[in-house]
Amino acid sequence: SRAGSPSLVTAVIIGVCIGFLPHNYFPAKIFMGDSGSMFLGLLLAASAITLTGQVDANAISAENSGPTLLPLLLPFAVLAIPLADLSLAVIRRLRSGRSPFTPDKEHLHHRLLTAGNSHQRTVLIMYLWTATVAVPVTVAAFAPLWIAGIIAIFLAILSLTLVKTRRSLV
Repeated sequence: SRAGSPSLVTAVIIGVCIGFLPHNYFPAKIFMGDSGSMFLGLLLAASAITLTGQVDANAISAENSGPTLLPLLLPFAVLAIPLADLSLAVIRRLRSGRSPFTPDKEHLHHRLLTAGNSHQRTVLIMYLWTATVAVPVTVAAFAPLWIAGIIAIFLAILSLTLVKTRRSLV
């Protein structure tokens, strides 16, 4: 199928990132840097665009729109937490009369650290928040919506439990 190349690129990137993660987890032994992460983002964006461009518009119907829309929805789902953090930072800074480009220590990860979470736990919480949005979007593309809802509720409860308990689990 024509979706082979973008799917293969995405699978390779996922494999590389999973292999790299133990070395980049706190305390990091290797740091990818801006250029490496931007290159990965470029490859993933190009794969999503290529895959979306190959969708047959005649094949889209109410019954089977999930797999067709997944390349469009999943990047937004994965980026929901960073985009929310960015939006909150801009609004917070503008309301206080500062430039939106002024740095501060009020980002979500700073707040989690200030609340007493370790670096590892903060990363885990933010991974769970992202999974709470992205996994149900992916599941909803291939399974009934109620299953995606149950998964979303489970992940939300798990992440809230992790945020509320102060004892270090990680």
